[in-house]
Amino acid sequence: MRLLSISIVLFISTISVIGQSSYVNKGNPAIAIHDRLEIKTGIESPIHSSLKEYSRKDLVEYVLKVRANATNLSAQDLRDIQYILDDSNEFSNPSDSNLSQSSRPESKKEYVDSLFYTYSNSAQEKQEILGSDIRTRKPVLKHFFKTPANFYEINSDAFALKINPVVNVKFGKDVDDNEDIIFQNTRGIELRGLIDKKVYFYTNLYETQGNFNDFIEERIARYQAIPGFGSYKDFNSGVSDKFSGYDFPNSQAYVGFHVSKHVAIELGHNSHFIGNGYNSLLLSNYANNYFYLKFSTKVWKFHYENIFAELAPISSRANPLDELLPKKYMAGHYLSFKPRKNVELGLFETVMFSRENHFELQYLNPIILYRTVEAFIDSPDNVLIGLNGKWDLMNRLSLYGQVIIDEFKLSEIQDRSGWWANKYGAQLGLKYIDALGIDHLDLQAEYNIVRPYTYGQSRELENFPKLTVSNYSHYSQPLAHPLGANFKEFVMTARYPITPKLLINGRLLMADYGESTMDINYGNDVLVTSDLKPSIYNNTIGQGIATQVLQLGVDISYEFFHNYYFDLHFLYRNKDSQDNALDLQTTYFGGGIRANVSNLKIDY
Repeated sequence: MRLLSISIVLFISTISVIGQSSYVNKGNPAIAIHDRLEIKTGIESPIHSSLKEYSRKDLVEYVLKVRANATNLSAQDLRDIQYILDDSNEFSNPSDSNLSQSSRPESKKEYVDSLFYTYSNSAQEKQEILGSDIRTRKPVLKHFFKTPANFYEINSDAFALKINPVVNVKFGKDVDDNEDIIFQNTRGIELRGLIDKKVYFYTNLYETQGNFNDFIEERIARYQAIPGFGSYKDFNSGVSDKFSGYDFPNSQAYVGFHVSKHVAIELGHNSHFIGNGYNSLLLSNYANNYFYLKFSTKVWKFHYENIFAELAPISSRANPLDELLPKKYMAGHYLSFKPRKNVELGLFETVMFSRENHFELQYLNPIILYRTVEAFIDSPDNVLIGLNGKWDLMNRLSLYGQVIIDEFKLSEIQDRSGWWANKYGAQLGLKYIDALGIDHLDLQAEYNIVRPYTYGQSRELENFPKLTVSNYSHYSQPLAHPLGANFKEFVMTARYPITPKLLINGRLLMADYGESTMDINYGNDVLVTSDLKPSIYNNTIGQGIATQVLQLGVDISYEFFHNYYFDLHFLYRNKDSQDNALDLQTTYFGGGIRANVSNLKIDY
């Protein structure tokens, strides 16, 4: 095996490769900008939008194409394009390695202070907005902030490096809680770069102390894991006993390169998201980061990805043996196809499995159906298949959806028997840009429904009664929807820039689901064995402890410098349970400052 690995590395190192880039991930403003430009202009993008890791290089190429060809762009669209050009300037100015000053007229500059300036924003000056990237007048201390997007950067043909600080400090109060202050103190650094325009890399390192709203605290206590993060320890401030919570690090890192014109390999530690919705029923970034090897193939109208990952069935906190965490593995592939420039279709398949200290080598086949392999080896593994689709309409609308199938028997569906192993779910959503004729008022509505026991399994994890090994989860967190299964959910979001620098985001969430008890699994918890089900038939969505959640959130962000924000937050959430002891109401007000980090929310 070692000889084979060395041979592969040596072979790859001899191949002449082409340039590639790091990504912007879900939550980055560039994602929303790209998606609305694709809907509005109808200009075909090289990006398959269901794969929520957009190449910076592809983003720049696309917005330059849009800027040159679209005739219906507003002044705010042009500012959006400029944001992407600034944010990925290693590709937006390939001939300007020294990042010299803009050639735009001095008379058009509006100074924020003695150092930084922007340009006048009137629609009449549309042609001047089309000019080169906005830059600082001069670097800070000769080396820093040579451009608006990067604290420090190196640009040359052989090497490009971008370094930025990461800050997310916020404080708030739940009006129903007179004791603790809800706070977060995140500090870190991120860097990305290119070597010889062939190899790309990215890494970030965060350190956080903080606590959460009561409904998230409840989930942490239950699963002994912070949603989206790894290990943690208890934190008590030396300043005030009102500042108590958790101390937890987090990091992402990957390196990748092309082995041919159309095939790329990436090795990293990250999470992934497949879909066009607010949530995903196929693969989401709700769980902690994991180690993976990814193959990406882009040919003609196809984009095909293979992901092989090493996962953990439980969290470190839930591991009382103080030993190496048990392991399980995932092999997944997703084929995206664009039959027309405004239509995207995707086929998804993944298998979760566990072996004694090794990967199941038969799952390394990148083009075989995993259900077939499962039958070949007579395995107890967990295979899921899914479909994803998107259709852009009338330069205003985008209709999207998903279907996920774990198991089903057609005869049982026809009989409407409520057979427990009919496990599937569906998503239907709509995006509406420039709603009601208002520029950049973007609305989104989404409905998700998943039957009980979907994503789950029956085979128990050794030394951990009731928990299963090959369920669709990582680090005690679902790999698809945060609610797991056995739910119906409606989500509506609104996004509107009140001014070029002031953005308001709103979201309304309504969910109905059935919770399990200590001894009975009604099908919502994907971690617990399905052997604890109450019955084989008559299983319906919402069975168990009937629960309704209503949630309204509003966030206002002022961007005072590129990717630097002042934030205000409001959240109202009401959980109404059939068991009154589980009722929970939250009314939260807060605010803070963040830099170079997205404003993603934890809803459950």
